[in-house]
Amino acid sequence: MAGKPIQHKLVTTMSREESLIEILKAALPLPPKVVLAYKNLKPVFTSGDLARVCDISRSSAKFYVNKMVQLRLVAKVPHKRMYQKYPNATTYSGWLRDLLKLAIEPLENGQLALPEEKEEEE
Repeated sequence: MAGKPIQHKLVTTMSREESLIEILKAALPLPPKVVLAYKNLKPVFTSGDLARVCDISRSSAKFYVNKMVQLRLVAKVPHKRMYQKYPNATTYSGWLRDLLKLAIEPLENGQLALPEEKEEEE
């Protein structure tokens, strides 16, 4: 086949840090800047505190705090607009270590069974 020569695209290389941040963005349920800010929050905090520490909008902070509640990273303080870190989750990495030990490793080892999916009836 005689034809046009193959043209190679210029590939830009990312630094090691940029590559790791890209992996974190894809792999974590929270953005890296929220993970970083979580460590700097007091044990009891508001979504406004998260917004200030992360320099994000209040609506984004509320979204991420609700995601933290869903992940059991924090608990809502009853009758208040405040959230509390669990004692074993003062950092995101501490929470993630517990998740690995309590859920991911048992799942991989077959000790944690997946619930059967219900089939939809037609």
